[in-house]
Amino acid sequence: MKNIVVIGGGPAGYVSALTARRVGANVTLIERDELGGTCLNRGCIPTKTIIHSLEIFDKSKNLKFDSKKFLNDESVNIQALMEKKDSVVETQRKGLAMLLKTSGIRIIKDDAELLDSKRIRLKQTSEIISADRVIIATGSRPAEIPTLRFDGSRIISSDDVWKIKEIPKSIAILGAGAIGVEFAWIFSLLGSKVTLIELMPRILPMEDEEISVALERLFKKRKIDFHTDVKIEDLKKNDEGLEILLSNGKKIVSSLLLVAVGRAYNTELTKNLELKFGKKGEVVVDDYLRTNIEDIYAVGDINGKWLLAHVAYKEGEIAAKNATGSNIVMDYSVIPSTIFTVSEVASVGLKEKEASEKGFKIKKGIFPFRAIGKAHAIGEIDGFVKVITDSATDTIIGAHIIGPKASEIIHELSLAVKLKVKAKELKELIHSHPTLSECIAEAVADIYGEAIHKLDR
Repeated sequence: MKNIVVIGGGPAGYVSALTARRVGANVTLIERDELGGTCLNRGCIPTKTIIHSLEIFDKSKNLKFDSKKFLNDESVNIQALMEKKDSVVETQRKGLAMLLKTSGIRIIKDDAELLDSKRIRLKQTSEIISADRVIIATGSRPAEIPTLRFDGSRIISSDDVWKIKEIPKSIAILGAGAIGVEFAWIFSLLGSKVTLIELMPRILPMEDEEISVALERLFKKRKIDFHTDVKIEDLKKNDEGLEILLSNGKKIVSSLLLVAVGRAYNTELTKNLELKFGKKGEVVVDDYLRTNIEDIYAVGDINGKWLLAHVAYKEGEIAAKNATGSNIVMDYSVIPSTIFTVSEVASVGLKEKEASEKGFKIKKGIFPFRAIGKAHAIGEIDGFVKVITDSATDTIIGAHIIGPKASEIIHELSLAVKLKVKAKELKELIHSHPTLSECIAEAVADIYGEAIHKLDR
């Protein structure tokens, strides 16, 4: 029976531990902070809890429903909001701890240091733990810019957000990727004046261009300002907040600056090893999630592949099985991406420009949510579904959604891309009415000019 030591108790780490235990290994899980990692404690779950609560409040103020107000109090109680978030997080933590313990996994709360591929030292107790295999799952942290060091009060990270006691009158956010646009939405709902600053020519630069354009339009509608193709030239602190000078000559006055320009990898525990690192400081792994050092695997954010919790889950499963005798390749070919902002954004497969650059002759279908009855019923009519096919084979190769519940309905299209479904086959699938998924059926039909409810043909 192999002894597996997993370092890091986030999505990649705890799934590694559970999987290794379920295939018969002795498993020790070391976590220096709280179980659940960034995702549960400072990322996915806290932000979605806050967004859900604030969107209910938002609807009550007639910003989405053209109906009589049903709440008299139009102010947000930030303390109650944070208590709700804390309650959700704590419930999940307790459930995870129980799951791990009842599975027979030893949990150690300590800081770990790898002495070599077989020995781990615990910093607080100096205990040495031996392992047959080690799975590193120590994750990442907010990346810092040397000229904009976090001070925890006015220049903050996404971790520092949870320490805020009062709603800021205004906030500037550097970085309009997934983290930046989600916090832009949160602070907009809280009532702050929000300004996004992005180095690339458009917000959400990694998404399909039509999605970015649509989101920019929704930001303008919600009076969320954004500056693209710019950087911060200078920043001055004064009694009233921050004066931020942009490279386009514009000046922004803001209470806070949230820096959301990416993630840095937590690799400090590997300093005694000759691990191979990539250009961004990530741990390099092969197709089996093995590092260059025998018997050491690296999963989750730290390997720099996809910094997404759902990818970390799968990597944890694959690495644990490989560490206990299997030989499974990690498949990154079909990964849905989801972003929770003014309207949810979800995507899978190739973007339109990316498909063209790869030599595909494409056809696409687009269908707006405003033509779907369910969207009107729930007061969420913004956005559209876009489906991209290889015109030579009719195979669905990409899909992009901006609109209500995009994060939920993308998976039908993910399966289509995974199974190389032909658009005509999906077009023939009968979708239940009234549902948001009808928008998928209509978008696929639009590829052939046959979308029933589309006016602008």
